[in-house]
Amino acid sequence: MKKYGFLSRMFIWTGFECLGEPTPYGWPWRSSYFGSVDLEGFRKDVCYMYQSEWTRMPAFHLFPRWNWKSGQTVDVWVYICCEEVELILIGQSLGVKKKSGDDLHFMRRVGLVPGTLRAGAPSGGKEIRVQEQETAGAPTEIMLVPDRAQIAANGEDPSFVTVKVADAEGTIVPDADSLVHLAVEG
Repeated sequence: MKKYGFLSRMFIWTGFECLGEPTPYGWPWRSSYFGSVDLEGFRKDVCYMYQSEWTRMPAFHLFPRWNWKSGQTVDVWVYICCEEVELILIGQSLGVKKKSGDDLHFMRRVGLVPGTLRAGAPSGGKEIRVQEQETAGAPTEIMLVPDRAQIAANGEDPSFVTVKVADAEGTIVPDADSLVHLAVEG
C-alpha cells in the first residue's frame, strides 16, 4: 500500500478473530488466527504494525517474550513509528538500527541471555520511547486485573478481568500453563 500510490484502500480480513473458518488448520483448531485482535480481545503483535504504519498514534511494540532457553537464538522484532531503535541486552547495547526500504519493523537475531531486553527509540541524545521484556522465573502468583475500579451492582454492568500469572518478583510468566479455577460470588 505504501509503495504504490495508485492503491487507495486496504481491507484486513478478520480484524477481530472469531470462531469458525479454521483455515489453514484442521481439527482441533477453532479459528484461523489471522486477526489483529485475538479471540479474548487482546491486541496481537501485528496490530502494532498497522498502528505504526497507518495511524498517527505512537506505536512501540517489542516482541517476542524473553523466556526461551538460554543461548537460543531469538528473532527480536520491534514495531515502532520512529526511524531507528536501539536494542540493549542486560545493559549492553546491541547497536542502533534504522528502518530502510520497505521495512515495516526492526528485526535482529539475538542469543538469549536471561535478564532484561530493552528497546529504545533514541532522539536528540535521549530515549523517547522504551519497552522491556524480562525473563520470568517460576510461576508463584495469580493476578486478577479488572478493566476498571468500580462496577454497578445491578447485574447489567460486566467487567472484564484479565488473569495473569507472575513469578516471585511480579514479572509476568508468558509461558505459564497453570490451571486456574475461578469462582464469583455476590
